[in-house]
Amino acid sequence: MLESFGRGLKMIGASVKMGWQDKRLLLPSVVTVFTNIFFGFFLLWLASEKMHSNPVAPPARPHPAHHSYTSMFSHGHGFGHRGGPAPDVNQIAGQMAGQMGQMGQMAGQVVGQIGVNAPMDPSGTGSFQGLMNTDAWLSVVAIMAIWWLTNRFLEGVTTALVYSHLTEGRGTGTFREACAAVASSFPAIVALGLVTLLAKTVASWLRKQKDQAGVMSMGFKFLASIVEVFWTLAGHLILPAIVIEGTSFWGGMKRADKIAQSNLLTIGVGEVGVEGICRFTSYLVYSVGMSLFGYMYYMKLAMTHPLFVAGTIAWVACVVIVTALSIYIRAAFYTCLYVWAIEAESVRETERKQIPAPGPLAAALA
Repeated sequence: MLESFGRGLKMIGASVKMGWQDKRLLLPSVVTVFTNIFFGFFLLWLASEKMHSNPVAPPARPHPAHHSYTSMFSHGHGFGHRGGPAPDVNQIAGQMAGQMGQMGQMAGQVVGQIGVNAPMDPSGTGSFQGLMNTDAWLSVVAIMAIWWLTNRFLEGVTTALVYSHLTEGRGTGTFREACAAVASSFPAIVALGLVTLLAKTVASWLRKQKDQAGVMSMGFKFLASIVEVFWTLAGHLILPAIVIEGTSFWGGMKRADKIAQSNLLTIGVGEVGVEGICRFTSYLVYSVGMSLFGYMYYMKLAMTHPLFVAGTIAWVACVVIVTALSIYIRAAFYTCLYVWAIEAESVRETERKQIPAPGPLAAALA
């Protein structure tokens, strides 16, 4: 485990160095972060609009001459004013807490979700089911689909740029060429998205079944993990095949299967602990941010307080940097694996161990 961790750190360091030398490699990942923020807030806004269209129910025994809370306080009345019975504060608080819980669930869906096949994968929509009607649900599904395809498009651009950097040298390849390569493979990317959604649904269903399976719960959990691990690896290798070689989705599936079956990679993905380090770092940054906001709330600092403003700006900057680097490093890692597999495929099996790993992966395995 420590060896895998050490290799992962070397891979990350070499990837960051490669990106610093050719900053175009980092740009699609930075754009991905801001598109995630945009889509996330858009969904929260949509949910907020839905909540406003279904406001909190009035108290069980309203006074005929109803006053809003604003009017009560502006006229000097308290909750126990003489004009009528006091509103049921517990009922109102319970309803507000329920709505806040729904908002929290949705925030968990749109922020920091790491699902099958990609970081911050917005393909899960379970938390919206109890809140949306049919029309709103279709809108959410459409937004989620556009969000996922945008992420995959930008990941494909990163893959194309990294591939050009590794095979043709620094500064080669253009954004126009990379975008054209991804756009020409768009139908295959859509198919990848549909199968990814299916894999995520199956894994989610298996995890739900373990709660009702009794002694078989461990078996369902194991199967869910197998689906997630298999499709995470396959999906990350299918995308380079689609973008680099211009294959169809099924062609990419065959390429990924051939890489696995023909032992074109002499290492396992887990031998370079990139995924674990990226996940841990993201979790650490989010935890520090939550702790910081909790401390400021405990100290009753106003949102306009300089410490609150500075802390928020610093935390948001860290989230953007860490998330963008995680997306870029994952794309660079799997592109290196794919390039290595292509080079190993061109020689006899007995000579494959002599093929050096490309770019940052070589630094990780040195």
